[in-house]
Amino acid sequence: MKILVVEDSNTSRMYLREILRDVTGRDTEIDCAASGEEALEKYEQGRLAGKSYNLIFMDIILPGMDGLQALEKIRDIEQRNKLSEEEKTKAIVTTALDDDAKATRAFFQCEAISYITKPITIEKIRSELDKFGLI
Repeated sequence: MKILVVEDSNTSRMYLREILRDVTGRDTEIDCAASGEEALEKYEQGRLAGKSYNLIFMDIILPGMDGLQALEKIRDIEQRNKLSEEEKTKAIVTTALDDDAKATRAFFQCEAISYITKPITIEKIRSELDKFGLI
């Protein structure tokens, strides 16, 4: 599995990376980005190299382009390339915001499979990945 973690806090990126390694196994490739722009760049590089991400953990509050804007751009790229539902990258939105409007946008416009509010725990991650058959 190939995962992209998008989080502006270095501590949160490393914490989530370790949780994901524990839950998915040490052979999982995990890349990190600190902004929406960097996430979009890494997504495109992977796609063009034929090594697309299976899963993105996207924080909403990021410097510059926020996480939902980045996910909308990723979905536009997938649509332009006529990717099937199975080929699309799964997205889990992570946030400190308990905001119904943001959650609705995450699910409907960004096609997120899950919306996790912080604090993030290994139990939350394991439960969500298991629910969607990713582990």
